[in-house]
Amino acid sequence: MSNERRERSARPESKLVWWKKHGLLVAGGWHPLTGRIRAGGQPENLEEEYDWEYTEEHIRRLKELGITLLVSQFDRGLGDTDQAEDQERAKKQAELCHQYGIRHGCYLANTVYFESVMKDYPDCEDWVTKTYDGRFVHYGGEQSWRWVACFNSPGWRKRMKRQIKKAVTEVKTDLLHFDNLGVWPEPDSCHCHYCQDAFRKFLLKKYPDPASQKKRFGFTGFDTFRAPNFYLRFIQPWDLDRFHNPLMQEWLLFRCWTVTDYIREMSQYARFLNPEIAIDSNGQSIRGVNQALLHGTDHARQAAWVDIVWEENPDYRPDDDPRAIYPVTHKFRGMNLFRHLGKPVITAYRDEESLAFNLTFSGHPGINTRWGYAEPGRKPLSEVQPGVKELLSFYRGHVLLYTTAQTAATIAIWRSRLSLSFVSTWTHLSVCVLEQLLFNQRWPFSIIEDDYLTEEQLRNYRLLILPNCEFVSDEQVKVIIEFVRRGGRLLLTERTGEFNCWGRRRVTFAFQALFEQGGAVSSSKLVETASFDPHTQRRTNFEFGQPLFSTCGQGRAVYLPLIHYVHPPRTFRSRYNVHYDGIDSRYWKEPYNAGEISDAILWLIGEPEFRIFGFPEVRVEYLKWEDGFFGLSLIRCGQIAGPVRIPLAIKSNVCPKDGVFFAPEKAEEETLTWKEVSAGWWETLLPEVSRHALVRWNPKKGE
Repeated sequence: MSNERRERSARPESKLVWWKKHGLLVAGGWHPLTGRIRAGGQPENLEEEYDWEYTEEHIRRLKELGITLLVSQFDRGLGDTDQAEDQERAKKQAELCHQYGIRHGCYLANTVYFESVMKDYPDCEDWVTKTYDGRFVHYGGEQSWRWVACFNSPGWRKRMKRQIKKAVTEVKTDLLHFDNLGVWPEPDSCHCHYCQDAFRKFLLKKYPDPASQKKRFGFTGFDTFRAPNFYLRFIQPWDLDRFHNPLMQEWLLFRCWTVTDYIREMSQYARFLNPEIAIDSNGQSIRGVNQALLHGTDHARQAAWVDIVWEENPDYRPDDDPRAIYPVTHKFRGMNLFRHLGKPVITAYRDEESLAFNLTFSGHPGINTRWGYAEPGRKPLSEVQPGVKELLSFYRGHVLLYTTAQTAATIAIWRSRLSLSFVSTWTHLSVCVLEQLLFNQRWPFSIIEDDYLTEEQLRNYRLLILPNCEFVSDEQVKVIIEFVRRGGRLLLTERTGEFNCWGRRRVTFAFQALFEQGGAVSSSKLVETASFDPHTQRRTNFEFGQPLFSTCGQGRAVYLPLIHYVHPPRTFRSRYNVHYDGIDSRYWKEPYNAGEISDAILWLIGEPEFRIFGFPEVRVEYLKWEDGFFGLSLIRCGQIAGPVRIPLAIKSNVCPKDGVFFAPEKAEEETLTWKEVSAGWWETLLPEVSRHALVRWNPKKGE
């Protein structure tokens, strides 16, 4: 079968959007001249370099390099007068991009250059974040000229709609890029009257009657409630491992609602102007820190309103431990979640390995740092890094195999919204370590969030893992128990289900119905101490139970009360947003009882759908296409000495059909042959694999 026929066979019948037809090969240039000068430290030929970015020579070169999307400056947050010239440049640049068949994107910041904006809008102080003590919040570092917008301010939302209308109707851009899509870290969150009013309405909608209000807060009415102050007398918010205060818990959820509501309104308005407009956002990626506390991030609900997610994950930290992760792999969690949600990810690459990683787990190349990021200058004229040209050429020849692929994973790991918002360390550690264990051992899995914990969605999975999900609602418990009784498999760890959605500690194990033999489960207890030190007047004590294995209905369940982590929380200083510690890549080492966890999974579901023998540097994504084919996208991480031949076994009752191997080093695809090595297992030997390869097969019986 020819390459062309194979491409057609993988193509869905429905009309493809442009980023699936051509892939996301991105270049950038989103800092306007005005913003660069105000930031300082620019070269003396700045104006000349900036002018060049808007020439036909620049756009033609991007076309030669295969760029499909240029994300350009449009709105950095300056006043209309001061950024008028830059916005006119954006319009002319969009015309050039379209002339050369390149999609154009407009950058939209969510900050205010108040020195500039005040000239056109003297009331702009009404648009920005005001802390509990009335301070204006600066963006960070030296950027004292840049205030942070308040997403609940009606004036700010009107201002952003004006910018969106210009970008869509005048520039005729193809994409809107929302940067800084998050609220500010505590204790510098916005306490303006708009946020206070919105918070009280949020509470009233959630707790509309006196009974629910009293159950949650002890008394009724919200008229006197104010946003909680996280600038605490004896402890800072970055030192708290968990939040017990119900109003603080609700405030964290309100922050997430604020960001979600904002991107919802902006997206709906943009699509009202142009239903074909593409929208991407920066800020929804998964990180090893409490993002509800830092930025009001609700990954899945916010991603629902955009088409594409931008990834700038800071989780990787240098680590000399031989058990350390491969540095290139630290962004896999966001790509995993968003592939499950059908959202491509744009992230940077700087060499062949990081490009191969993007292709393997996102299906799109992303943005080459050498060809220009925020301030490209003449760098797009640079030649590509070694190996990148060949890999991009291979990608363009098989683009539909990448962009139309869906995850085929049948294991789901639940990232509990409440647990990850109210517990800043231990739940994050548990979920990151278990995800890393599966990733390292090449068990295919999907990350899911609350809205996908439903009876219908769980039908797609054989195994559901709840990693230290302390807060589980009664309704979620019912759904999970029914999933097991229908034949599903369940793995619970540590203090999963200790609290209900009201923040109340359960008096009996939430999943006791699955374990007839009973047994003690892990739990925590907040106790008074004899100390007069206000920092230590209360402490949390933990108690641990015994592992439980059970069958229930047609399914199975395992409870593991203890994970023996290599590093407990706060072993390292992470310094997210200067102060906050999180579970960065130094924590992601397989626990000492990794064998116990793997054995539990094997007891629950048996072997995975495929096995790769040897080659520990290989990481894989398990995929399926609408033509019925399954396959693997794989990368060899770290330093490699040369190509290798990799044994691959597929679990199937019948011999797979039409096995095909693709690699950048191969001018043509190669046909794979299968041999039954044991009952239900078919093995093949992948031809020479260097950095990256793609494998496809038809699970139907061969002729």
